[in-house]
Amino acid sequence: MDLGISGKHAVVCAASKGLGKAIASALAEEGVNLFLCARDKATLQVVAEEIESKNGGPVYYQAADLSDKSSRDVLIAEVRRVFKSVDILVHNVGGPKSSTVQETELPDWEKGFQQLFQSIADLNRAFLPAMIEQSWGRVVAITSSSVYEPIPALAISNSIRSAVTSMLKTLSDEVAQYNITVNCVAPGMILTDRTEERLKATVERANCSQETVLTDWTRTIPAGRLGRVDEFASTVAFLCSQRASYITGSTIAVDGGRRRSTY
Repeated sequence: MDLGISGKHAVVCAASKGLGKAIASALAEEGVNLFLCARDKATLQVVAEEIESKNGGPVYYQAADLSDKSSRDVLIAEVRRVFKSVDILVHNVGGPKSSTVQETELPDWEKGFQQLFQSIADLNRAFLPAMIEQSWGRVVAITSSSVYEPIPALAISNSIRSAVTSMLKTLSDEVAQYNITVNCVAPGMILTDRTEERLKATVERANCSQETVLTDWTRTIPAGRLGRVDEFASTVAFLCSQRASYITGSTIAVDGGRRRSTY
């Protein structure tokens, strides 16, 4: 299926590994011009070269810590220098530290807000005007299954990602008239590098087999398995496409049916 986005310009955040890397690869396969960011420049360079060798065309990148405003400003300036405008903006950022509500101190809330909320607000403010001017744009934010059901001991992520979801739903109403869609994608248990590391650590700690741990993890997943990064990335790529022009203001769960809510 031709998604109708060949030649578009996309910024993909946290693209050095995991979901971000898979999303970048999926968009590159559709002929999208990429600008990638992540904290580790060396890893970014390797990913950019890998995507270039497979799909052709340059892949631009900039090391950036999205939790830091000055770093975000540098990223925005570099994207503007390279691309005249951005058509597709994929928000993706790692989660803050684990803690309960009672354990979380004010500086942790503030850091989490900068990381998860303010980074999205700043990039939207930077790149939405051009989308409005050209009457076309796609904004997709990777959130978490916690926006449906809070995850124990992830107070910061649960709270702020839910706020992000509400903010982006509000934004979707504001920009729909300009043929700009704004959506969230909430991953469940996806087999990323980080998940594999967690799996290995759990096996070692519990002194049991990998199959035993996976059986325990997938017990509440109707699909009976963890998701693949390419499955997740394909969903995001579709939401970034011309064919998804009537989907906006939605949160799409990619979780193998694990969530129990009906909305």
